[in-house]
Amino acid sequence: MLRFVVRLIRNILAIPFVPLWWTSRRIGRPRGRWVVVRLSSRIVEAHRPVPWLQRWLRGSLRRTTSLAAIRRVVDHAIDDPQVEGLAFVLPRIAAGWAVCTGLREQLNRVTEARKQTVAHLSQGGGHREVFIASAAERVFMSPRSTITLLGLSAQARYVKPLLDKIGVEIEPFARKEYKTAAERFSRGSMSEAQREQVQVILDRQTDVVLSALAERIGASPQQSRALFERGAFRGEDAVEARLVDRLAYEDELPDLLACTKKQPLIEATRYLSYQEARFFLPLSRPSYIAVIGIQGTISESGTPSARRASIVAALRRVRQDRRALGALLWIDSPGGSADASDLIHREVVRLKEKKPLVAYFGEVAASGGYYVATHADAIIAQPLTLTGSIGVVSARLLADQLLDRIGVQTEVIRTAPHADMYSPHRPLTGPERALIDRELDAFYDSFVELVAEGRGRHPEEIERLARGRVWLGVDAHRHGLVDQLGGFDVALAALRDRLDLPARQLQKLEPRMVISYRWEPPPPAQSWLDGSVLAGWRDVALLLTEGQGVLYHVIWLPRIH
Repeated sequence: MLRFVVRLIRNILAIPFVPLWWTSRRIGRPRGRWVVVRLSSRIVEAHRPVPWLQRWLRGSLRRTTSLAAIRRVVDHAIDDPQVEGLAFVLPRIAAGWAVCTGLREQLNRVTEARKQTVAHLSQGGGHREVFIASAAERVFMSPRSTITLLGLSAQARYVKPLLDKIGVEIEPFARKEYKTAAERFSRGSMSEAQREQVQVILDRQTDVVLSALAERIGASPQQSRALFERGAFRGEDAVEARLVDRLAYEDELPDLLACTKKQPLIEATRYLSYQEARFFLPLSRPSYIAVIGIQGTISESGTPSARRASIVAALRRVRQDRRALGALLWIDSPGGSADASDLIHREVVRLKEKKPLVAYFGEVAASGGYYVATHADAIIAQPLTLTGSIGVVSARLLADQLLDRIGVQTEVIRTAPHADMYSPHRPLTGPERALIDRELDAFYDSFVELVAEGRGRHPEEIERLARGRVWLGVDAHRHGLVDQLGGFDVALAALRDRLDLPARQLQKLEPRMVISYRWEPPPPAQSWLDGSVLAGWRDVALLLTEGQGVLYHVIWLPRIH
């Protein structure tokens, strides 16, 4: 009520200034015909809300570009008859393939709306930059820059020989053969199952890149593969190969786009601010679509974006908020703690019973990241999203050789035969191995049944697709693990379709990130690994310390270069 009164008074007091506002809008309207979008190296799907104190301490400067903001710029530009086209300035991109696909989709949207598109490679680029830029009608590049197309690869380093030298062994227990999360620490080389699934992912990603290149140079995907053999294209070589249309520096864009002093390039930030500026404040809190994000390794402690307590609190808040008409579960997680994933899933089901709920998969939604979304009304993923990995893995640290080598003697007093089975000083006995196997079998069977129930499939069908295997979104969609392919906007459209509201009211519904910050101390593994040179070992440390070590988790997912 207080908010309503304060805003009402503010709006009444502002009425005399309406002519001034209208005049300033007329004078300050951007006059150009081209909007230029200057991207940061790091591109994220959306910016998470930041508490006001943190904003005040850190300032408002952001070092990332939000794909959600780019969508809004494109929306306004498409509807604006004054805008003839959009120019995208691309630096070296540090983003995953799903985000790159989302950005490429925005260029395609502009072209489909019969507006012009230009991409400028200010620093040259590689596969990601060319993949995005190839959707533009014209591509420019700085004269001294280089485009490097060497083909895609995935690398993994296996450290078991190093662990053997120091007398440490990490013993994995996995269900099933494709659940290869801990093999970098338990094997000296890649397993056949891991090699198979990584090769399929690489081949699918390569096909997508080749198709984009073929579209750009006007050749078949087979012919465009010859670009990988040549590798590097500098300056005129890139023009000759038809990867770019012209060489030009970024400050030459206004001349290339026939801009004048009266109609200069419009910066996207200024254009968006003008389009979304409002004079009167709304008196009531409008209805909205709630977006609940899960980013990172799901655990009981750690970063708020993947902490069980914070996510559960956000889900309950949305369930109880009458203004939240639907929920979008935005997942970018490789999995995590089995118990934490199950508790989050329970809240997802409870929320779905009251309101429509759609899950959107970003770069990765695998293992526990897939588990929490199984009962959503629909699952939307990008074609290059990494998902699936329906399986369970546990690991145990054995350091008896190291302890003997450094002269450490372990004395144990126990009240039951298996009381010290998770201690690193001794190997497991046969009954203890059987105990772990029974636990993992039960976890795996319940995971498969949960997916079968949520997807409306027979458990035997899911079992054939599960076995710990990681799928790309396009293959997951073909197998029915994902309902539809597309980006964040496709997921929003799927959610709006499930809301029984008039079309005009649906258009006014805006997505709003819902977050609950609940501070908890980090787990011991994270506290000493974060920010250190050993940060790459954090996941295996969590595997050994979280809830007896049982995780729905993909520790290593291939990074495609």
